[in-house]
Amino acid sequence: MINKLTELADYFRKIPAAFLIAITCVLSLILFLPEKQASILAVEGFREKYRVFLGPALLLAISFCAARIYLFCMEGYKQRKALKAKKESLHRLTPEEKGYLVPFIQYKKNSIYVGMDDGIMAGLAAKNITYLAANMGNLLDGFAFNLQPWAREYLEKNPHLLDGYVGRPMTPEQKLNSRLMG
Repeated sequence: MINKLTELADYFRKIPAAFLIAITCVLSLILFLPEKQASILAVEGFREKYRVFLGPALLLAISFCAARIYLFCMEGYKQRKALKAKKESLHRLTPEEKGYLVPFIQYKKNSIYVGMDDGIMAGLAAKNITYLAANMGNLLDGFAFNLQPWAREYLEKNPHLLDGYVGRPMTPEQKLNSRLMG
């Protein structure tokens, strides 16, 4: 019995919301139309014959509409909460992480290149602030990383969050040359 109810719930979850609303409206009209209008639409006989099924079907459709609305609202709430947490993470950046983000904001760069073994960039990617733009790269030039759109938008509005930055991103070749020169 539980399996059949679960299957029914999965079936209703797959029904498009517009169709579910249409079913609810039609059932409501059939059940609650005054006699005169029901007679004009020729649904009074159908209503009387199947009323025992129409009422529970309407309640079921209404409950699934309410569940859809609830899930829609909760999804929006979760997304806003997640975005707020991400934005708060930009307030807690280390000076080195800020240094890696400066080229994106001050110099309007779309991508910066660093090695795959770069721990600072890996930390920014783990925080979902940057992402690996392409799987192609090489040992000298590194790999392209981009700034997440939400992070770019927020940092462009709040550039003061990058104050106090230290260092800058370097390709593997630049790191190697700085070690050889220094």
